[in-house]
Amino acid sequence: MAKLYFRYGAMGSSKTANAIMVRYNYMERGQTALMLKPHMESRDGVKQVRSRSGLTAPCEYIEDIDSIDVTQYNCLIVDEAQFLTREQVEKLVKIVDEKDVPVICYGLRADFKGELFPGSLYLMAWADAIEEVKTVCWCGRKATFNARIQDGKVVRTGEQIVLGGNESYVSLCRKHWAQGLLGGRGIRRIESGFDQYRDMLSSAQPDAGQLARDLERGEMFLLSEGGDSLAEAVAVREKEDLIRLASLATREAYRMTGCARSLIGHIRALYPKMRITATAPEHLAAFFEKVGFVYDRQVNECPNCADPASNSMLCFACLPAEDEA
Repeated sequence: MAKLYFRYGAMGSSKTANAIMVRYNYMERGQTALMLKPHMESRDGVKQVRSRSGLTAPCEYIEDIDSIDVTQYNCLIVDEAQFLTREQVEKLVKIVDEKDVPVICYGLRADFKGELFPGSLYLMAWADAIEEVKTVCWCGRKATFNARIQDGKVVRTGEQIVLGGNESYVSLCRKHWAQGLLGGRGIRRIESGFDQYRDMLSSAQPDAGQLARDLERGEMFLLSEGGDSLAEAVAVREKEDLIRLASLATREAYRMTGCARSLIGHIRALYPKMRITATAPEHLAAFFEKVGFVYDRQVNECPNCADPASNSMLCFACLPAEDEA
């Protein structure tokens, strides 16, 4: 007999990645699974879901469920289920009970105020199985609250729904959510809301057009502590085996404290088999050499390499871990 599942978790608990993997598991066994999401969730693009880890899958909108023959699928998977309405949850219940098609919903349980979302409220009430997708607070305890961050502080007033990712929300345990403590130093990927980091980003890449292109093509990583932004890095994949460090900047008060080194180490750990390149002024050569880069005039295939005499910028390369041995 089919069941309605509600799998909830705080921000960053890999709910979407889990949903995509469930879909993949069905496909691997020769079965079909339909991914759905609310139309209002538009950050990942049209009819697409995307996890923080980079996994993607096509989807349809829950608002179009009446025009879809759900009986042709072995399972329905709903992402961002906290945004469902009562009526939409009722339709999912009928699909399970009347059409015998299992439905697995993934979403947040509560908002940044600690109050249930409407979709989560009815899923908690009507689901056959309720499961928690766990993640941890910066202190190591289980994270159950989704703190909204504004100007580096936890806020508890405002509209219930403000779409955002790591730049706007962080998962905390109940104690530190209540205290508004954002914790120690850590690195997270930023997927949107770049304007609030514009000053720091432009200090490393003053060309606004190039910065916009790098942010569109690459990934931004932010090192923060207690809600304060300390340093940033932008990494762009130029080839299958090549990452370009397009931007690296540390706030003046935190320079010479290991922030930039930590960001480079984080990127190297994420891409251990890839070559990482960087272009930097001559006065930073000693720093790049200390963190494992070597000077290589030809490695970037950039204008600076083509005519180094016309520019004071130098090019550096950091080899994959296995090549360093």
